[in-house]
Amino acid sequence: MKSVKPFTSVMLMVLLAACATKPAQQVIPDKVPLRETSQYLPQQAYDEQGLKVPYVAEPNPYLEQTGQVAKGSVLLFIEAKKLIAAKDFKTAEQKLSVIADKDKTLAGPLVLLGDIAMQKQEFSAAQDYYQRAIEVNQKNVNAYLGLAEAQRRLGKFTFAQNTYEHALNIWKDFPEAHLNLGILYDLYLNQPAKAQAHYEAYLYLTSYKQSKASEWFAEIKQRTGFNGSYIDLGPQKPKAEGKVAAQQQG
Repeated sequence: MKSVKPFTSVMLMVLLAACATKPAQQVIPDKVPLRETSQYLPQQAYDEQGLKVPYVAEPNPYLEQTGQVAKGSVLLFIEAKKLIAAKDFKTAEQKLSVIADKDKTLAGPLVLLGDIAMQKQEFSAAQDYYQRAIEVNQKNVNAYLGLAEAQRRLGKFTFAQNTYEHALNIWKDFPEAHLNLGILYDLYLNQPAKAQAHYEAYLYLTSYKQSKASEWFAEIKQRTGFNGSYIDLGPQKPKAEGKVAAQQQG
């Protein structure tokens, strides 16, 4: 089954630092409509000569945040990551809980606690941890990715789609959000055209280096029958030029 693990940064200080923001109070009804996501697709631009303009992706806003983190918390966080790698979840949870209790402005420990709960298949607990992380830091895109995965595992497919939309609203060039949203559209929401668009966005943003995603993209194009591009529409003629050409033909 297609699945991608939630994205996690290798920058420990950034993972920890939360730069606490006031949480937005959101009341989501039991039944929610799917949110539009086509506006987050990257678009290939062309210059006046019809040559491609290199696409410059937006930076991850979470990684651009700065903040002071106590040395003790950093050391505990590093230890917890090593324990998670060793599958010693119980000890890792203890260390992460110490950090979270000590400094409630840190989102990173809550995200890791959510990751542990996901590995233990405790999806409701994971959902709670990720939501708490988002309340601490609304720019923590890792938390949105984890939350959407937990929601999907709980069968909350529309909620998961909404969460991916929230993530892309924060960072429209978030490759893993595009890929996971494509998987959700493809396998759970029966919207292959939208899935194809977001698969293509992921490949475009990662320079077409992911072979598995490339296979999925090729397979879904066979199903939709659409071999065009949602990203690269080609050089567009100015409207005035197009009008003159039409008059000449007439």
